[in-house]
Amino acid sequence: MGGTGLKIRAETFGGIIRLDDPPALVYVDQEYLRGLGYPPSPLWGQPEGYLSAPTEVHLGVTAACPLGCRHCYADARPGSFPTLDTESLMRVIDLLAEMQVFHIAFGGGEPFGRPDFLALARHARERDVIPNATTNGLYMTPELARECGVFGQINVSVDGVGPVYEQVRGVDGFAMADRALGLLVEAGCSVGVNCVVSRANFERLGELVSYVASKEVRDVLFLRLKPSGRGAMTYQAERLTPRQNRQLFPLLADLTGRHDVLLRMDCSFVPMVCWHGAEPATMEFFDVRGCAAGESLAGITPEGRVQACSFCGRSLGEVWRLRELWHDSPRLRDFRGWVGQAREPCRSCTYLSLCRGGCHTVAEWVEGDFWAPDPECPFVEAAGRA
Repeated sequence: MGGTGLKIRAETFGGIIRLDDPPALVYVDQEYLRGLGYPPSPLWGQPEGYLSAPTEVHLGVTAACPLGCRHCYADARPGSFPTLDTESLMRVIDLLAEMQVFHIAFGGGEPFGRPDFLALARHARERDVIPNATTNGLYMTPELARECGVFGQINVSVDGVGPVYEQVRGVDGFAMADRALGLLVEAGCSVGVNCVVSRANFERLGELVSYVASKEVRDVLFLRLKPSGRGAMTYQAERLTPRQNRQLFPLLADLTGRHDVLLRMDCSFVPMVCWHGAEPATMEFFDVRGCAAGESLAGITPEGRVQACSFCGRSLGEVWRLRELWHDSPRLRDFRGWVGQAREPCRSCTYLSLCRGGCHTVAEWVEGDFWAPDPECPFVEAAGRA
């Protein structure tokens, strides 16, 4: 099976090395690659700019899900929906492999609702692309868990412990998710938890982290509630308050010190990290950066439409044009060019090049303007009060 050795992709600055143990992407210069005996690339003679391809693609394989959680960003629900068939999805994976994408993050809907899902993951491995997946755990069985070793990591969505889960999602699914976590850990899979942070669970995050640590789970990825899919209907009532946005980073730092589990935040939470005076050089060293859309990330819907990221509802074109769209899409050029056209208070901010203006999906939905600063950024919020 592929994906066990060193994988190198040339870029204008040098290249990216994928390590599998420990899993990491390492950005190196041309001199370093020459030292490894890597031949010169035609890219090395070009001006430095954006990456030659995404490093990760979020690939939705179904819009169906029996749960119907009220803040689902994909608006997934029970039923049958248009989606690419097995052969087409295999071709999509081939295309991503040819573009030298390093990781595919499979999602939905509930991806394990597709009978061909494991075959898709195995095909990615055969093409030396690491498959990862997010699941609600509904379909997990001991037999299926043993097959999930094909994934680099599989994350189970858990937005709260016990009744908090239902308070957040509107669905009583905690026992289901808990069982799935146990089965996956027992099967020896690399397992994580995804948690959407909202007003309904903010005060109970410590309880969630303690629970995850007791399950021997690798990490927790905290996701910001986005006004996408059904999340747009719950967003105003459930988004974090300004006080909670300011408290999030110190809260997670404290929980990290008290539990043996890695806590991570998605790129849209970077403004909340910056508010607490983190050293830009330290953030850069640990690759703590804002919006990755069009920089290292792209999304593909179950119908085969390209998006800047999973939360950006606007279609950029058909997936078969992904190679062309990555370079020529006006929308992706807007994402890449946002920093250069930043308005105040972003323009004068020390963190502009790292934060990249926060979440543009939030800004566009709240302000009606893609170019507006993220209105939930504590710096922006404080400037508005001044």
